[in-house]
Amino acid sequence: MIFMEDLDYCTSAKGMFGKHMLDAGFGQFRTIVKYVCWKRGKFFAEVDARGTSQECPECGGLVKKDLSVRVHSCPNCGYTTDRDVAAGQNIRNRGIKLISTVGQTGMETACAVDLPGTDASQSRQVAKSRKGKTRKSSK
Repeated sequence: MIFMEDLDYCTSAKGMFGKHMLDAGFGQFRTIVKYVCWKRGKFFAEVDARGTSQECPECGGLVKKDLSVRVHSCPNCGYTTDRDVAAGQNIRNRGIKLISTVGQTGMETACAVDLPGTDASQSRQVAKSRKGKTRKSSK
């Protein structure tokens, strides 16, 4: 499973490093990752990006900090780790919460093999017939 933050790159591009944000191709990277997951049969989802670096991944408490503070230290439960690691754990937790079912325990893999409309031979594009029209050869 792969989870990514659902960031709005257009908003990020309005700041001081706007051109650099657009040149880096973060949106294209997300599109490529989504396609590769689909191609390989892996699960991909986007989660809400708000507060991933401000929330404690262990207890869920809100820990306000400036961008200059690089260590997450929760006063509620005492959990301490790097700020980016804590944000990654929050993204994972939100993704798992997105796909989990209330009251179910254990882990299951979802496959769309037996669902209607998921035949292996089903094509995404349908060719349109030319109804007897052919191209004239240029001689």
